[in-house]
Parts: sequence; structure tokens; C-alpha cells
Amino acid sequence: MDSNMTFRLDADVKEQMSSICRELGMTTSTAFNLFARAFVRAKGMPFAVTIQAPVESKLISREQMLADAGQILEEFGTDYARMAE
Repeated sequence: MDSNMTFRLDADVKEQMSSICRELGMTTSTAFNLFARAFVRAKGMPFAVTIQAPVESKLISREQMLADAGQILEEFGTDYARMAE
């Protein structure tokens, strides 16, 4: 059964996320579902939450972002297929 969740998100972040999701061919709902499944699988944040020194202002190319996203989705697909066995 599906369930709805409502939360607040900064408007600029929401627009940036929506734009990236469109480029990746997915909805923001799909992106949140990917995160939620990874969160459950990891039993917590699926990435390190740390306090780091500010990163130099360096733009990442669109190609690098798409490559990174592709790798994440590929890893998720592999994990998902393994869990479905």
C-alpha cells in the first residue's frame, strides 16, 4: 500500500532537485523513494553525515553529475535485484 508524506523544503532546493530529476528522467517522488529504500537498507543515512571544511567553489560538469547519478542508480539496481532474489 502506498502512503503520502508531507514536509517542507526550501523552494530553491526543490526547483534544483526537480530540474536534476527531469534531466535524469525521473520524478522527485522516485528520487525520494530511492533515498528511502537506501535509508532502510542502511538502517540510517545511506551516506556519511559529517562536518567538513568548506569545499572550494568548484563547479561540477553536467557530464560528471550524470555519470555520478548513473553510477548510483546502477548500484541501486544491482542491490535491488540482489534483494529480490
